[in-house]
Amino acid sequence: MIAISNSQRDDILRYIDLLCEAYADRKDKGTRANNVVRRAKILRRQLIAKAEFPASELREKCKNSHELR
Repeated sequence: MIAISNSQRDDILRYIDLLCEAYADRKDKGTRANNVVRRAKILRRQLIAKAEFPASELREKCKNSHELR
């Protein structure tokens, strides 16, 4: 598990969008290009689904996560 800031998450989402746009403009769309876009969109959905929380709650969330193992 890693923790990233909300601004880093937003940057990652922006880069994923740019990646998908770049592959959409390619003339030689093959299986590999389609799979890259498909995986990028899955990752984007997963990142959007993750709930944001303030940094002050990070220690408690990590503690709870460790206790669940």
